[in-house]
Amino acid sequence: MAALSLSQKGLAQLAGLNDTAVRDIVSGRSRHPRHDTIEKLAEALGCSAAELLDDKAGPVVRANSDGEGYVLIARYDPRKDAGRETLTGHDRTFADAAFRAEWLAELTRTPANQLAMVTMTGDSMAPTVGDGDQLLVDLTQWSPGTDGIYVVRQGDNLLVKRLTADPMRQQVVMSSDNPAYASLAPLAPAEIDLLGRVIWIGRKA
Repeated sequence: MAALSLSQKGLAQLAGLNDTAVRDIVSGRSRHPRHDTIEKLAEALGCSAAELLDDKAGPVVRANSDGEGYVLIARYDPRKDAGRETLTGHDRTFADAAFRAEWLAELTRTPANQLAMVTMTGDSMAPTVGDGDQLLVDLTQWSPGTDGIYVVRQGDNLLVKRLTADPMRQQVVMSSDNPAYASLAPLAPAEIDLLGRVIWIGRKA
């Protein structure tokens, strides 16, 4: 709710539920809500019913002294995090990144537990992405249907590349924004192990 800037009343309207029912669930007064009610809430929040029922799932939201909510986004470690599954099952560390919940909701409607932080290494994507830049990656966008900057897995390593799809030839070209790096040979989409699409780049001023 915090990530989407939704009040209890707003969530109830979005899910098509009674205000009182939603209030009782959020407050914990309703101990055993109906399964179809949970399904409606999950659909409105853009997550699964299991995530709502598991207190370890979903984004971690903290408030500052002004009551403003912040969402913690896990940092992706290719040595620990297999495939493109959600990161909520992994232990959170000091390396997690905090984003203002209201700002994050304006940037993307993807649930916070389907986002990850990756640190750029090297200058292959300069000047667009520099060494040490922080990348916010949408883990749900793991198909190169839309041209853009993606994070590609290669064993225990991650590559940041610009992907351009050629639907007619059913090929994808991976290239670097730095002209000093040559483009790689076109590949079939199935040959590329994508982690996700970069939706935000953060760097020091």
